[in-house]
Amino acid sequence: MSEVKTAPVRAIRVDDITKSRHIPGAFKFFNSDGIGPSGMNYICPCGCGAIAPLHFKPEPSPSWRWNGDHDRPTLEPSVHHVGHWHGYLRNGVWESC
Repeated sequence: MSEVKTAPVRAIRVDDITKSRHIPGAFKFFNSDGIGPSGMNYICPCGCGAIAPLHFKPEPSPSWRWNGDHDRPTLEPSVHHVGHWHGYLRNGVWESC
């Protein structure tokens, strides 16, 4: 499958990521260290319903820098759902490359 390009998609924080597969760009923070969010699971912005994790630095590679905003997150570098979707999460909006 070639990568899907989408119009900008708003990132919506949800309480249950598995019940939110119908919401493109939905996300839920996870905590693996007992201190604060250490990453997020997200629904692919294209609307396919795929769920994938994104770990925040200083986790092992690959990992992303998060701006600390729980409602309008920004991640760096880009998010690449390999072979499917590639883009950025900036100020709470998923944008295709």
